[in-house]
Amino acid sequence: MKKYKKLVKKILSKGIEQKGRNGLQLIIPSYSFSLNFSKKTSHILKLRKMYYRGVEGEFKTLIDPTPLTNISQFEKNGCNYWKLWGTPAGDINIDYHNMMHPQLENLIKEIKINPHSRRLHLELWNHKNLNLVSLPCCWHGITFSVLNNTLHMKWTQRSVDTLIGLPSDIYLAKLFMAYVAAEGDFKQGTCMFSLSNVHIYKEHIEGAKELLKRTPKDFNKPLQFKLKS
Repeated sequence: MKKYKKLVKKILSKGIEQKGRNGLQLIIPSYSFSLNFSKKTSHILKLRKMYYRGVEGEFKTLIDPTPLTNISQFEKNGCNYWKLWGTPAGDINIDYHNMMHPQLENLIKEIKINPHSRRLHLELWNHKNLNLVSLPCCWHGITFSVLNNTLHMKWTQRSVDTLIGLPSDIYLAKLFMAYVAAEGDFKQGTCMFSLSNVHIYKEHIEGAKELLKRTPKDFNKPLQFKLKS
């Protein structure tokens, strides 16, 4: 929570106003921080009501090896926000899934046989698909390291919607670590987040200021932000 507030404060005070694909934003070029995922609540933002069931549904859909072709596959798992990037018929094409398999399957096999490998990496960015996919990957690189039977992770993003996307991305990262740790029978360790183009949309600025005033007692208090496609 403290690290999140620190990031929001930095964007509000140091961010450069710039027009992007979907509106005006305050942007800082990059930001990094680490969280200890061995702590059960290290991924929870206690400043507003969070809808983690949708993130859990997204994760369940992404790791399912069944070809992902329609947003109904997200929705049956309780994730409803992917409809922004589907066609009117619900068709969707994303490298979050297309590039995930068989990389994830191979990574799980390798980490069980050779947990000290330096090749435990998932890379979802494919420049050849930029004009073909429904949404190019925002988070695109996950690197795992095992030290003393403890799994550590690096999570890389090219673009970060700080008010809406980042709290969900942190929980998604936690789910990935928990999944891989369970497959390899490892303890969970730290996750380093390496973020680029970290922004707050101009219409979210007042909400960001409100968030900075809040304390953990506001964890169940909604704060509405409009998700941008």
